[in-house]
Amino acid sequence: MCDPVSITLGILSAGLGIGQAVAGAQAAQQQVSFANAQAQQGFAFQQMQASSARNFEQMKANQQEEMMRMNRMMADNSYSDEIAQLNLRLMQESAATSQQQQQSAVAGAKARGEVLASGRLGNTVDNLTADFYRQQAQYDYYSSQNLAFTGQQIQLEKRGAAAQRGSRIASQQAYIKQPVLDPLEPIYQSKPSMLPFILQGVGAVVSGVSTGMSSSTALGKIKAAQPPGVPAGLPTSGFSGQTLKTFNPANSFKL
Repeated sequence: MCDPVSITLGILSAGLGIGQAVAGAQAAQQQVSFANAQAQQGFAFQQMQASSARNFEQMKANQQEEMMRMNRMMADNSYSDEIAQLNLRLMQESAATSQQQQQSAVAGAKARGEVLASGRLGNTVDNLTADFYRQQAQYDYYSSQNLAFTGQQIQLEKRGAAAQRGSRIASQQAYIKQPVLDPLEPIYQSKPSMLPFILQGVGAVVSGVSTGMSSSTALGKIKAAQPPGVPAGLPTSGFSGQTLKTFNPANSFKL
């Protein structure tokens, strides 16, 4: 039967080994949990970055769209104002030409009337009247031709205004949003297997039992090697393993 010392040593050895196995298992679990938490935090941060970048791209697209709308509205207003001015100019030129032709007709009629009122007769009067009509016709022709030229020039200016409007609108292009990819979710570490630590604990128990048995055997050998008991009252120090001799006073004082 094992003595208490051997049992205590075996229990201490087994307990120490089991404690180391439990501590190793907890450390492995904590390391995996910490690594997964870091990976999760990094993934969440990347998701926030992607969302922020996507919102920024959308904001830039909205701003560019608003700028395009304002630019088009200003270009349309400028084109409308320029076309209105050109139309007004054509109306003024037409009205001025018509007024000048009327004034010329009135002046010609007055001149013809004066000739007729002078009482002259003959070819001279007819020639003068015909000359007045001819001058009136020439004036009307040239003034109408000038008005037509003015109209053509105004049409060309309208085309230029339309081209300028188109160029102004085309100067602002739609913003093409840059693609923002979502981050890939990391591959998390799996929980560590407990089998190695269980085996380590079982090995610690076996090692504790072996330590207890070895200690018990060693103690048994030590007890077996000790000498038999010495009678009480006799000194034993220095006489281990030697035969004690009886003290004879006569022998001590023998000459």
